Amino acid sequence: MLSSNHSRRKVPDEVREFARIVESEDLHGLHFQHVSLCERRAWFHLNRIDYAHMDQRMANGIVAHQINKPRDRSVDGLMGLFPDQIDWANRVVIEAKARSGARVAVSRQTALYALLLWAATGQPWRAQTSILEERRIRSVKISDALVQEMLQLAKRLSELCRQTDPPSAKRIKLCAACSYRFLCGYS
Repeated sequence: MLSSNHSRRKVPDEVREFARIVESEDLHGLHFQHVSLCERRAWFHLNRIDYAHMDQRMANGIVAHQINKPRDRSVDGLMGLFPDQIDWANRVVIEAKARSGARVAVSRQTALYALLLWAATGQPWRAQTSILEERRIRSVKISDALVQEMLQLAKRLSELCRQTDPPSAKRIKLCAACSYRFLCGYS
């Protein structure tokens, strides 16, 4: 799927299926970040049950983001896509984060944008995460394995959309700092 001449090939079926699920379920980047961390957290977000506005860490992150990386207006009008920056000439989508934590989860959020742009444009895209605090860029490799993983995450999120009760969750290291900790019961 991602061979050296991949730019001339059609959009892979897995990427098209991924985009179809994302669009039909109205999924966004944070859904993929949350489900990579904790399914219960994703379920809360899918159901618009939120506590983030009362979490000091989240508030600090929002302020840092607004100060250091103003939103790229070239993304306006992209239905369901909210990346922080798009380099259209080089087909690179960039998501800015205050810190480098939750690497896998943030990478999944950024990969979502690259896969959706690939499906929409017919050309593969690259994904990068800008770590504001460290002033560095971290690349997200869009591989066959990642495409498969993202498709599975989209399918799982689709299942969670139909669940009336939150999924079970184990206490994990992240619980102490999670913005959903008071709702979840692991505060």
